[in-house]
Amino acid sequence: MTAASERSAEPDGSVRGAAIADVTRLLVTYNSADILSYSMLPEGTIATVAVDNASRDGTAEQARAIGYRVIEMESNAGYSSAIMTGLKSIGTEFALITNPDLKIEPDDIRKLVEAARTYPDCDVFVPRIFKPDGGEFFRYETRFEPRVKDRRPPEGDACVPTLSGAALLVRTQPFIANGGFDTRIFLYFEDDELSLRYQRNNWPMIFVGSASAVHVGDASSPPDAAVNRIKNVSFGWSWAYVMALHGIGNRWLSLAGVLGKLFIYAISFRSRKLRRQIGILEGFARNLAGQPAPFFQQKGQGE
Repeated sequence: MTAASERSAEPDGSVRGAAIADVTRLLVTYNSADILSYSMLPEGTIATVAVDNASRDGTAEQARAIGYRVIEMESNAGYSSAIMTGLKSIGTEFALITNPDLKIEPDDIRKLVEAARTYPDCDVFVPRIFKPDGGEFFRYETRFEPRVKDRRPPEGDACVPTLSGAALLVRTQPFIANGGFDTRIFLYFEDDELSLRYQRNNWPMIFVGSASAVHVGDASSPPDAAVNRIKNVSFGWSWAYVMALHGIGNRWLSLAGVLGKLFIYAISFRSRKLRRQIGILEGFARNLAGQPAPFFQQKGQGE
């Protein structure tokens, strides 16, 4: 895989002052009431749709109070299904997909749209992502690929082989036509699977060096024992699923590695890591047994 900074995007011309009226922002929420206000934009910037996965903490009500249009799922349908439900309700040319714990300024949205106008053959655009402490987060490779040696983010616009689902601008209809996020995945590795699929089909994804956002990270939902179990089991299932889907590695060897870590954590009394590893093992084994992603329930939606 070519390092991200080695392959520059080729523009078809300079586009300045692009309007953002053709953008709708899309959030997926799940018990996100405590962080939702972090995502607020200045009033009148762009419309926002929040797809709420059956939150129990008043997230949907708070989103409406902020001014977001809310789609309430009847149950927790998972991240990918919620994203695709939201996208199908959007009538604008572009959709800005972000996490509830991500802040992006109007000017940075405008720069993403400028890039989309500049590179009409691309349907996915990602900004720089910074942590609250100022450090930059950049995905050099998916979890399923060898480590990239040149680990420097691009300085300007560049085609990249991997993206983060925390923030991306997509051309709504082409992105849906290309499959969007895989709705068979409940949680984890949605962006890895998307990146691998775009690589396989030679569909470009462009990093926009002038646009940026700040991502708190792992703050979209508050942690508790039940949520942690959902995350751990889903991690294991999705890991095995993407390996099989894209023909990467050997799942049985990966399972052996999971068992090895579980044994080490057990004999060293590292209880937190042991619980996580047990959840990963359960999810991985469920996928090997041919079971669908756990935690899916009957899906539906309502305004």
